[in-house]
Amino acid sequence: MFARVGGPDTNEVKTTYMIEINSNDVIIDNTWLWRADHDVNGLVTNGKNPVTSGLVVNGWDVIAYGLASEHTLGHLVDWNGDNG
Repeated sequence: MFARVGGPDTNEVKTTYMIEINSNDVIIDNTWLWRADHDVNGLVTNGKNPVTSGLVVNGWDVIAYGLASEHTLGHLVDWNGDNG
């Protein structure tokens, strides 16, 4: 699974979370969550392409294998469930 906020052009986009899980007993695998830290003009500043958190987990017994979350402006991952 791949999620990207921002991209190669200069159009700004924004979101609060890239992925939010609100269920129990979920398995995610090979997940890359990336806030673009550069575009065609070079590096972007913290205010551009804002993302609060890459992954938010609100369920119990959620397992994440191969999770990468990068360049968010808040927490990379907010894990609110138990037994994960």
